[in-house]
Amino acid sequence: MNKNLEESRQIRSIGKLVTLHLLPGIILTLVYVLLLKSGVFEGYPKSIVLGLAGGLGIVLGELGYLFYVVKKEEGNYNIFNILRLKSKIKGKDFFLYSITLFTVMGILMTILKPVTSFLLKNVFSFIPSWYNLTEDRSLFSRSIIIITILVSFFIFTIILPIIEELYFRGFLLARMKWMGKYSVLVNTVLFSVYHLWSPWMIVARIVAFLPLFYWVYKKDSLKLSITVHCLANFTDVVALVALL
Repeated sequence: MNKNLEESRQIRSIGKLVTLHLLPGIILTLVYVLLLKSGVFEGYPKSIVLGLAGGLGIVLGELGYLFYVVKKEEGNYNIFNILRLKSKIKGKDFFLYSITLFTVMGILMTILKPVTSFLLKNVFSFIPSWYNLTEDRSLFSRSIIIITILVSFFIFTIILPIIEELYFRGFLLARMKWMGKYSVLVNTVLFSVYHLWSPWMIVARIVAFLPLFYWVYKKDSLKLSITVHCLANFTDVVALVALL
């Protein structure tokens, strides 16, 4: 892309940046609440309801917005025309970066579990139990756990993290370069806040994701961001399989 054209497409409005980061999360959360309140999915894990809500908040909201922008700017529907962070990392380095960043993220999340528990019990204690995603999934039947595994694998491990990375890193972060070194921090903080369905994890997400997104930005690799994000979400699938 022409350098002047790319510069003109930077999103310099703070209000617009905040809106574009948080609006999909607001939509997803509202749909999640409506589905929970409907009672249709009573007796199923809340993660299944959240997965269905993600279809509107993330698939339609984020992917839909990318289609809107590329049609407006390029006159077609190939969203990869407006995405950046496309440099290729050699196979060996890509594997090393992926495993290292995935491990670092896991360690940081584990270390920050007491902080997450404290926030849930003391800061976000007002959140009603019917909304809270934390539940003992071992209490569900084997058939329901299998359904949850399928939802976790296809929706939370593949579909949603890929779309999130295309939108938040490939599109938004790439259009925040005018912020310089602060772009990654702002993008990470807003991305963490965007998870309104689990606000007690905001601190853990910021700390755990910041090294990944910084390295993704430094290496200009959207593929790296997608891979590690998918691997991180896959750990939930492993935990569910262990319940069988």
